[in-house]
Amino acid sequence: MGVLFTSAVNVAVNILPTSDADNSEQNDLYFSGMEILELLDNWEPSNAEISAEHNKSTLSWWLATDNNAAIKQYLDSGLPSSISYRLEATHGSQNEVIVDRAIPDGEVSTSFRIVWSDNEIWDLSLHLWYGYREA
Repeated sequence: MGVLFTSAVNVAVNILPTSDADNSEQNDLYFSGMEILELLDNWEPSNAEISAEHNKSTLSWWLATDNNAAIKQYLDSGLPSSISYRLEATHGSQNEVIVDRAIPDGEVSTSFRIVWSDNEIWDLSLHLWYGYREA
């Protein structure tokens, strides 16, 4: 009987609203960013040789070949036009901006992804905010 009661209490506590309940839009941005980076990372290139060389990851391939235009096109087509973003990367001793858009004042959500590319660990930060992006 004690185990059943404890389980019911745990379930009840897990569904209580948190202080972040007011930040649902920011949470949506965060998870959208996480999801789009994960999809690109897990998207396997169709060419077997390229796929093997880049850990079966289109994101790794595009980072290694500096194909920032393809990354930008993928993010532009995968995110709603009402969401703007900036993608930054740190690898080795370098910091670089993959897609350069000025971050506005106000709330910005940041999603992260770690990728192995070009024999280095790449730490990606995708900053997202609500606002129509420029072309």
